[in-house]
Amino acid sequence: MKNIGFIYAIAAAITWGLVYTLDQKILMKVSPLVLLCVDSLLVAAITLPILASDQQSIRVLASSGTWNLGLIFISVVLAVLANFFIFSAIKILGASDASVFEIAYPFFVSLFSFLMFKTNLSFYFLLGACFIFVGSFIIIKFA
Repeated sequence: MKNIGFIYAIAAAITWGLVYTLDQKILMKVSPLVLLCVDSLLVAAITLPILASDQQSIRVLASSGTWNLGLIFISVVLAVLANFFIFSAIKILGASDASVFEIAYPFFVSLFSFLMFKTNLSFYFLLGACFIFVGSFIIIKFA
């Protein structure tokens, strides 16, 4: 089962690479806010019919409690902000440079997981995070 998770993660990286490349072209003519709005409307139009057929997930969501629903709301708001910020960065910097900065997100995932949920930060994680920042600096500075 874990192998399929790795396949999904690689597929997500490939798909995001293609999305950023296309977004750079789109953002030459439209604003990040317009792209975000169209993106959100299309995602809703595509996923709502699929969700409607998954009654079990709807029941689980409805009974998950206000704490979980609050977390979902906060997560969605943060995702909207993150998409707006990356669209804006792609428009200004281009897809390649924006993605080099955005690649630091695993560091922030681990940092916030540590701060909010008390997960462990290993030496290897911290070393890898340093490599991400140094690599990003090298790419931006010398490329």
